[in-house]
Amino acid sequence: MENNNNLFDKLLKFTHGSVYGISSVVIGLLFSTIALILFPNYNFLLNMISELGVGPGGIFFNLGLILAGILAIPFFIYFGRVLRSNNTNDRLEKSAVSISIISCISFSLIGCFPVIQNNNIVLFIHGTFALINWICEILYLTLYSILILKNSKFSKLQAFHGFIGIGVIVFNLFTWWPITEWAVTFIITSWILVNAIYMFYKKL
Repeated sequence: MENNNNLFDKLLKFTHGSVYGISSVVIGLLFSTIALILFPNYNFLLNMISELGVGPGGIFFNLGLILAGILAIPFFIYFGRVLRSNNTNDRLEKSAVSISIISCISFSLIGCFPVIQNNNIVLFIHGTFALINWICEILYLTLYSILILKNSKFSKLQAFHGFIGIGVIVFNLFTWWPITEWAVTFIITSWILVNAIYMFYKKL
């Protein structure tokens, strides 16, 4: 555990913690866009996002998931430290960071196990990691939003952004439509990007 902390400390000394969040979003969007361009007749209303992982540009999509998840880990650790600096509830902050790391790992593992038709084992693993990721997103959005509300350095709008994200994810779990899955991707991506840019701009 101590070695892991030393590794993340070195990463956060290398560059501002927000840069990892921005890089995670940029790489995820870039590789997903390439996969979309290479996927003929992809329909946002009919095709689930995971189908990009087995399409012509699947290698790009899956690699994007893996890299985006890995890069997001130091961002969430940094985010937690910033919130901790003005908040005495260490248990809440540690829980938020721990759950967000689990989410990042499961997100990357989704890319390691793309949806392969007629392979029930891989389908089960893929679905399990996707579900873990969504549940963790609900939990860490809740915790980070509560911490943001208690922190005078952040705007309440940033907390509301997170609460809206929770609603979108829950709605997706009950509907399981391709368009709602894309809505989840948009809300999580925008939440990370907004908070990363905000902390970078404010030099937090």
